[in-house]
Amino acid sequence: MSKWIKIYFSGYVVIGVIYILIVSGIQLCGTFPILLISETGNSSHIVKYILREDKETMSYERNKITFENIGPSTSRKNDMLTHNGALCPVFEQRLGNNIFQFASTFGIAKSKNMTIILNKNDRINRIFKLAIEVRKDTSVCNSFKVRNEKLSATHDKNLTNFNQKESFRLRHYLQSWKYFFPFIKELKKQLTFRAEIVNNVRENIVKILHKYNNVSSYNTTLVGVHIRRGDIVKSRNWNVATPEYLIRAVNYFKDRYKNIIFIVASNEMPWAKKYMPSDISVEFIQNKAEVDMATLASCNHTIITVGSFGWWSGWLAGGEVTYFKWPAKQGSGLEKRMNYTDYFYPGWIGL
Repeated sequence: MSKWIKIYFSGYVVIGVIYILIVSGIQLCGTFPILLISETGNSSHIVKYILREDKETMSYERNKITFENIGPSTSRKNDMLTHNGALCPVFEQRLGNNIFQFASTFGIAKSKNMTIILNKNDRINRIFKLAIEVRKDTSVCNSFKVRNEKLSATHDKNLTNFNQKESFRLRHYLQSWKYFFPFIKELKKQLTFRAEIVNNVRENIVKILHKYNNVSSYNTTLVGVHIRRGDIVKSRNWNVATPEYLIRAVNYFKDRYKNIIFIVASNEMPWAKKYMPSDISVEFIQNKAEVDMATLASCNHTIITVGSFGWWSGWLAGGEVTYFKWPAKQGSGLEKRMNYTDYFYPGWIGL
């Protein structure tokens, strides 16, 4: 009898010990923190989960406690704190000036990690297949402060001295390659002529080649020429290129290349036809401004005189570019404001 009592009692002892161990184990687990990573939306949080005993239900639930925020917040407040401002170019004058205004605003925006705002109806968007977003409604630009360029055809460092968290309209001509030089690869991608313009140019080039008995441009050197006259002939600021300059520029390319065809665009064609050298193969073109520019840009090299239209024709073409060396009249306001080093692209040849 006593034997069975001992066994019975020992059984209770064992059961009691097991119960104590189980309860103790649960309590130990209940005080042990488990670190997990939880990703919600765009935010990552290190979350500490603590298991605790629910004494009423004997179940265990997770109490989530945010331990540390290690990612960007999706809250509107924080977005406003980290988001940079925008720049709107103010387009004035004609095509060459418009491209400078776009290109320089594009370069400044890129350098400050800002957004550039363009309207889909802007001429620059109708001519070029821009790789940036354009908008139907750009009325927001009207609320932006205006920053005016203080100098002309010069890199105005003060123009870019502003807080990138703010938004501005940039005004005036912005005619310096230094505004966009670090981003020329991206800029050339932006300044891709639209297909209808390219097709028009291709047809014109083929006709010109056939006229001079060339089947293709493979063995032909095309030199684009832009002669700017018209309104600047009587200008108090600008010198116009002389016939002597055209002779020097033509000879520069004749000395270096063979089988050349010169393709000439001008806003005063009678003068251009009279003073272009006569001992060369030359073709005169007169189309819409964007088609003329795209035609010159499709050439291997370029002769420019003065003005932004020729500047961009040469820049887009690449190759060698000659320019009229002294475009500003001596003692003029333009001469005082213009910095030739800032204006003319590096590597171009002044004659």
